[in-house]
Amino acid sequence: MPAIKDVARRAGVSVATVSRVLNDHPSVRLDTRERVLAAVADLGYRPNAVARSLRTDQTRTLGLVISDVLNPFFTELARSVEDAARELDYSVIIGNADERPELQDHHVRTLMDRRIDGLLVSPTDGGSPMMLAAARAGTPMVFVDRWIEGEGLDAVPVIRTDGRGAIRDLVDHLCALGHRRLAIIAGPAATTTGRERVDAFRSALREFGLALSEDHIGQGDFQADSGRRVTARFLDLPHPRTRSSPRTT
Repeated sequence: MPAIKDVARRAGVSVATVSRVLNDHPSVRLDTRERVLAAVADLGYRPNAVARSLRTDQTRTLGLVISDVLNPFFTELARSVEDAARELDYSVIIGNADERPELQDHHVRTLMDRRIDGLLVSPTDGGSPMMLAAARAGTPMVFVDRWIEGEGLDAVPVIRTDGRGAIRDLVDHLCALGHRRLAIIAGPAATTTGRERVDAFRSALREFGLALSEDHIGQGDFQADSGRRVTARFLDLPHPRTRSSPRTT
């Protein structure tokens, strides 16, 4: 594998000049830059990313920890993050927490060890000692869709959909169609999105003078099988619901 000194020898310049060209320094003459780049292409030279990160204290790498790769929402999220990062010349390392807090913290720890430049997380249930440690260390971090309340993580920005607004629009639509016996299949009660959507559903029903019985609240795990099980339970009620509001993430 060619080294930077081989490029310098081929181009007839110093190693320092090659370094300036590779780092796009403006002080290099055009003809010198062209000779260096030609030598790089001829030799198939690739800069040492590890060495460069030690010099610049940047890896141009982001970490993304998603709750469940089997959930289509998070699969699409991962693709969108990668597409946006690529446009900015960043790479993305993805970790799947599988809705397990201990696995989530394992991924966060591994990503921190790799000196990532930033961290995007859609948290699982409960707290996260490793994310708190990352925040205290000054690691740039963003929560996506879900978030962790308290525990020193309140200052972490959250990028999310308007779950409350979506639930309100859904209830408005169903009530406008004449439905009055409504139920909801939410995510786990321990997740911020799961709690928020049940609360929003209850508030929206209240605006129509309707109450939400505990029998009509289903807690799923964001997978289709749990949705089917909860729906079957709703249908076994003495007065089955006319519509159920599903959960997605």
